[in-house]
Amino acid sequence: MVGATRVLFVCEKYYLRFYNAIAERLSAAGFAPLWVSVDGPGEWKHDWIDGSSLIDTVARNVDSTAAAAFEHVCVFERAVFDRPDVFRNSYPYTANVVRSYERAPQVAMAWHQATLALLRRFTPAAVFVWNGRYLPYSAIATACAAAQQLLLTSEIGWVPGTIFLDKGELSANTTDLEGHDWRSVVVDNGRAQAFLRDYTSSKATMVSQQLHQPEEVRRRLLGPRGRLLIVYGCQVDWDTNVVIGARRFRSNEAAVSFLMASTASIAGARIVVKTHPLDADKREATLQSLLGDRGVVVSDIHPHTLIEAADCVAVRNSTLGFEALAYRKPVLVLEKAKYNEAGLTFGADAMEEWSSAVARIASGDCQLPDPALLDRFVLHLLDRYLVPVGYEYFFDPARLGLLTHFARNDSYEMLKKVLTSSTPARASDVDSHVGHVIDAFPVRRSQQPSLIRRQMQHLSAWISRRRR
Repeated sequence: MVGATRVLFVCEKYYLRFYNAIAERLSAAGFAPLWVSVDGPGEWKHDWIDGSSLIDTVARNVDSTAAAAFEHVCVFERAVFDRPDVFRNSYPYTANVVRSYERAPQVAMAWHQATLALLRRFTPAAVFVWNGRYLPYSAIATACAAAQQLLLTSEIGWVPGTIFLDKGELSANTTDLEGHDWRSVVVDNGRAQAFLRDYTSSKATMVSQQLHQPEEVRRRLLGPRGRLLIVYGCQVDWDTNVVIGARRFRSNEAAVSFLMASTASIAGARIVVKTHPLDADKREATLQSLLGDRGVVVSDIHPHTLIEAADCVAVRNSTLGFEALAYRKPVLVLEKAKYNEAGLTFGADAMEEWSSAVARIASGDCQLPDPALLDRFVLHLLDRYLVPVGYEYFFDPARLGLLTHFARNDSYEMLKKVLTSSTPARASDVDSHVGHVIDAFPVRRSQQPSLIRRQMQHLSAWISRRRR
C-alpha cells in the first residue's frame, strides 16, 4: 500500500498463524504490514523481506570482538547449547542458524545492526516480535530499545484462538495497550460467568487428553488416608519462562521438593504431579521418588479432570493456573504469572507463608479466588487484553467457538490508536555497510493464489472438517 504507515512483523513462518489476522486488520485500517522472514517464505498476503539471507550477508562482516558486547542477549542460547537434546526440536533457528553459543553474539550483533537499518529505511509505527527472549528476537528488542522504537511482543493466550500482546517486554501482568489493568473494569457478572461456563464445559486446554469422572479420580488419588489433594502441573524444560524467567524453581523437581517440604505438617495432604503432554522426557521415576508415599505422578489424565478433583492447584506460571481459576479453585503460584494477583491467587516467597496458605485451604478457611474479582479479571481479558486471532493449534478447532465471547473486545482499536500515536524511532548510527545492504534489499510482493488454487484450498479445508 503506497504511502501507508509500515508495521514490521519479524518472526519465523511458524508464527504467521498468530499474526496473519492482526496483519489483515491493520491492512484494512490503512497500515502496510511488512514481514521480515527469519526462515524463508510462508503463507503471507502482504509485502515481505527474506531476512534469513539478509542476516547471512550482514553476519559475514561482524567483528567477533565487538560482538562480545551482545552476550547479555544470549542467555537463552547458553542454556540451549548446554543441553541441546532438550531444545533441538523446539528451537530450530537456534540449532540450525545460531549453531553454537560462541556464534550467538555474532548473530545477535548482526540482527541488532540490521534492525537499526530496517528502522531507518521503513520508519515503522511498530515492530512485532514473538516472545522476545531468544535470538533473533532478543537482539531485535535491544535495537528497538536503543532507537526508542515501539516494540510489541506476543505469546499464545490462555483461551484457544487468542494471543497476548504487550508493549516492550512480555509483561508479568495483564495491563492492556492503553495502560489499563483489570481493576478498572465495570463488572458484568453475567458475561463473565457465561464465559467461564463455556470455557470449563468445553475443556479448553491447548492439548487434549482422556477425560475421567472427577469424583472417581479424587477417590483414587487421595487413597484411604488422604484429606487434601494438591495438583502440581509440570512445565517443559524448554519453556523460556522457566529458562529465563524463573526466580527460584528452574526444574519441576525443585518445585515438587518445595511443595513436599511446605506441606509436611498438613495431615492427609497428597500431591499429584501432572506431567506435561508435550514433554519428551517426563522423568516420572525421578518425580515419584521425590513424592514417596505422599503422592503420585500421572501422565494420562486430562488436566481439567485433575483440577475438578483437586482441592487446590500449584503451578510455577503455567496456563494450568488460569484454567484452575476458571474452575474457581485456589491457586498456589511459585513464580511470576500474569494471573498472580491479590484476591485471585496465593503467592509466597517463604515456606512459612506457603504452609500457612495450604493450611487455610485444608481447614476450609479460603476465600480465593474472590468471585467478584475473578469476574472482573475475566471481563478485562475478554474485552481489553487477550487479542482474538482465530488460529488453530493443538486443540480441537471447535473450541474456537469461545471467541464469540470476545464480541466487545477492544484490543484492535487500542492497537490502531497506539500505532497512530507512536513516534518515529530515534535516529541511530547505522553501520554504513549494513545500511547499504538493507537499503538495497528487495521487498517482495506476495502473490495471491489463483482462483483454481483457492477453490482447491477451500475444498481441502471442507474435507478436513468433515473428517473430524
